[in-house]
Amino acid sequence: MSKLRVLYAPRDIAGQPSEWAKALRAQGVDAQVWSFGEPAFGLRPDREWDQDRLLADPMYRWQALDEAVRSFDVFHLQYGRGLLDAREPVLPELWDLPLLRSLGKRVYMHWHGSDVRLPSVHAEREPDSYLAGATVDEDAIRARVSVARRFCDAMFVSTAGLPDYVPDAELIPLALDVAAWRTTRGAEPAVPVVVHMPSRRATKGSDLVDAALRPLHDEGVIGYRPLSGLTRDQVKAEFATADLVVDSLTIGDHGVVSCEAMASGAIAIAHIHERVRAREAMPGAPVSQVPIVEATGASLAEVVRKLAADPAERTRLRAEGLTWVTQRHDSKVVAAQLLAAYNRPRGRVVSAYPEWPESTGKKRVRELEAEIERLRAQLGPNGEPLPGLTRRDRLEERPGLHLAVRKADRAYRGLRKKLK
Repeated sequence: MSKLRVLYAPRDIAGQPSEWAKALRAQGVDAQVWSFGEPAFGLRPDREWDQDRLLADPMYRWQALDEAVRSFDVFHLQYGRGLLDAREPVLPELWDLPLLRSLGKRVYMHWHGSDVRLPSVHAEREPDSYLAGATVDEDAIRARVSVARRFCDAMFVSTAGLPDYVPDAELIPLALDVAAWRTTRGAEPAVPVVVHMPSRRATKGSDLVDAALRPLHDEGVIGYRPLSGLTRDQVKAEFATADLVVDSLTIGDHGVVSCEAMASGAIAIAHIHERVRAREAMPGAPVSQVPIVEATGASLAEVVRKLAADPAERTRLRAEGLTWVTQRHDSKVVAAQLLAAYNRPRGRVVSAYPEWPESTGKKRVRELEAEIERLRAQLGPNGEPLPGLTRRDRLEERPGLHLAVRKADRAYRGLRKKLK
């Protein structure tokens, strides 16, 4: 039997594809992570493709597609994006899903969070919703889900809150190598260190965290460390000395940060909605309920103050957290679940004619309609030809020159930032 060949693309979202690939390789699977664009947070995928060149050079896009089709059997795509990350300017988003299926490939879509959450739903359920008032094209999100539902063998979600938006997706718990994060802990400190490390402050409710914890820091109850922009190795070092780690207060779900904190022996704090906690439950397991401490913006200060004053409770929560991530989130456990999914009978294509989502939503449609009206206005009364190609049109006809101009512009913008 030939070795299964799995590709994770087009981005290494939160380092999850790298965790899956590493664990699957240990089980004899040929798994790789490709990133279309520079990876963030010090992540190191197996292959990085130049994003500017993908946009400017059609042959480079087709080279990526050709190599992928020849090299892999399973295409596990991320964040509601196709293999080429919607970089084909003529075709619609996710155009490559039916193509990959027609070539006999297994295709899966993995939803991670903001790619699928609908503000209209989230804001109703979460009083501190980070999506309240957000301008999001919900029709485009629904269309992407519809296309993925029709052409993928299966869909996955990474956290227990996301079935609210994709109820037919399978929950694949967040994965990490628990052994690589474990630390040796001593006696409970009198003044615990509390860390908050958001990938995006607005998404995690960081203003609420600061407002609750800075006064406790000033009182000497805790040592508060707000952090940002760290690499994975730096995060490990920080969590090894942290006692409490505050994740998100505005999502109603927890993220990778909570898992990493618990694996490090720290106590994770986050707001997790009751329905989400119910989905996380593992009846009969050594720890049956997720041990992440519940807190909202309004209650965080009181929660942390009580934990700071109760070393015995902190000791108990540390032990339960480590057991929980080992039984539910260890990469070996998650990889086994993925491998089982890849080996199931093929899903069937539901429809050949979905409503394709626009690449940039309704705003882009309005812009194009306005451009059409502007061009029509330039025509004479007898329908004279449109004006000749603009400089931009001529530039985009030459991919090599277009790419050089984009790189020069990016270098210029980077220099301006440095000089500010």
